[in-house]
Amino acid sequence: MAKRTAAVDMDGTVVSLDAAIVRELAALASPGEPVFQHGDEYPAWLEARRNMVMRQPGFWENLEPLPLGFEIVKALEDVGFGIHVLTKGPSSKPLAWGEKLSWCRKHLPQAGVTVTENKADYYAPVLVDDWGPYFMGWLKNRKRGLAIVPAQPWNVGAETWHPNVFRYSGEHPERLREVVQVAFDRADNQPLTLPWNVG
Repeated sequence: MAKRTAAVDMDGTVVSLDAAIVRELAALASPGEPVFQHGDEYPAWLEARRNMVMRQPGFWENLEPLPLGFEIVKALEDVGFGIHVLTKGPSSKPLAWGEKLSWCRKHLPQAGVTVTENKADYYAPVLVDDWGPYFMGWLKNRKRGLAIVPAQPWNVGAETWHPNVFRYSGEHPERLREVVQVAFDRADNQPLTLPWNVG
């Protein structure tokens, strides 16, 4: 059994949700419709279409893996972390809960899985998550925790939001390994001191 377990988000972290939504919405678009990006405020008609896409059977189960997230998972496992998927279950899309589990059994069979409505309550020394409100909420309850943030357009600058955030873009894998090792070696009652925060 692993000495420590890291919590790993799905959507935008190890799963390419955004690209699938964009692709499906494009297939449903009328000629000349405006193009919206992640983070835009969708008009009501487009939000309804987006929700329809995400309620289709098989949508969540067949999403593509994100290589950057799997690179982070490998770095965690290489130092000895066990992996536990911690994903938000959309309350208006109950089908997604079971399909997320099926996706994990296919792509991360070694991982435990928790589908939840509140990630902030989950204990782990590390959370890998792309979405600011989730990892910042988690850090409020985990003062010594490490948030590893896979780079996405919506989390630019995340490393400045909290001293325990490490945003990883795929560059400098040696720095990722160093951060993961520090988190693994930290005693439970010791603060997390990232290498660049010393001095």
